[in-house]
Amino acid sequence: MTDTDTNQAHSLAGGPASQRKIADILAAARVEFFTNGFSAATIEAIAARAQVSKVTIYSRFKDKENLFGQVVQTEVAHMRENFVPENLAEKSLREILLHAALGMLDFLLREDRVRLERMLAAEMARDPAIGTMFLKNGPHRMAESLKALLKASVDKGEIQSDDLDASTEMFAGLVMGRMDLLLRYGHKFKLSAADKEKRATRAVDAWMLIHKPRANF
Repeated sequence: MTDTDTNQAHSLAGGPASQRKIADILAAARVEFFTNGFSAATIEAIAARAQVSKVTIYSRFKDKENLFGQVVQTEVAHMRENFVPENLAEKSLREILLHAALGMLDFLLREDRVRLERMLAAEMARDPAIGTMFLKNGPHRMAESLKALLKASVDKGEIQSDDLDASTEMFAGLVMGRMDLLLRYGHKFKLSAADKEKRATRAVDAWMLIHKPRANF
């Protein structure tokens, strides 16, 4: 967990009733943002859906931008758990990456995610900061977590990488390929569990081959 994560967790901390209220607000905000996009979603609508007052939302999340950031962070939190370096004590890097790749494919193919990204892309023409908020709280956090995992694996001598940023980007690229682009423009993918397993396995094995430690002579 980063310092930013820790500070945010402390700011939202409270008793069980408070935690339930926060969960209700995040769930309501998720529906509003994923249905209407960032610009059209309102604190009033989120408060009504969560059955809390606007004051309650502002007291816990400060503003709509911060609430949106928390929703995006919550969406990727489960996948980021794959990349905790301590996982290497129990699983091989290949196992961790394969599980993560399958999770990425499931997330990538979600219709609500595709719809949100389309809306955000349109909204960015009016307010580029929306894209910055999304990237900071979603993709960039995912990349930071994966990079930390890969660094731990390099330190253990399991893989080699001369550029961890490039290695991190390569992993996402191998898993997603052109799917992200095609989905954004209306292409429909119907992947069975077996299809996803095959795609994830090929991506991970290709990545592992590229990062195989060099032999010492």
